[in-house]
Amino acid sequence: RRESNAYGGSVMGNARSKEEARGDAERREDMLAAFTDMAQGKFLDKVAHVTSKDIKNLPVDKYVLVDVREDALRKVSHIPGSITQGDFERKRKEDKGAFAGKTVITSCTIGYMSGLFAAKLSKDPTFSGDLKNHKGSIMDWCYEGFDLVDDKGETTKNVHGVATKWAKLFPQDKGYNIVL
Repeated sequence: RRESNAYGGSVMGNARSKEEARGDAERREDMLAAFTDMAQGKFLDKVAHVTSKDIKNLPVDKYVLVDVREDALRKVSHIPGSITQGDFERKRKEDKGAFAGKTVITSCTIGYMSGLFAAKLSKDPTFSGDLKNHKGSIMDWCYEGFDLVDDKGETTKNVHGVATKWAKLFPQDKGYNIVL
């Protein structure tokens, strides 16, 4: 079942297909396997990775979370406190010490695009510091049931699924509305 939303896309409702009848635990395993398959040979062993639980356990003043997703996806929702890749790059350019003493954590939908960005950043001679990629990224965040915020900073259960292929890897039993 699909419903329209305020972003001009559709929302996957609670109708259950055979695919959706699988449990969230199986879906999460599939999501992590998809991440590993994509990352293998590209950056999996080149950058350190953290989970959503790891991030939640860090003091907020000790890290910066860089969301590399497109603005249209961030507009629907993003992890509270995250900044855009553009803002990160701009602040680094303006002030070389802007993120001194902080762990830079890259994030996206599943961790692939953010992993590529982390690998690129790790080779940048102007970057120094602790760098990690958010394994599972916003999908993992949703599996943990953590809050998301929209572009106005208000808590939301909407999350952009990017495409049907990826939307199927989000949790179905946590109350999130997957927007396409």
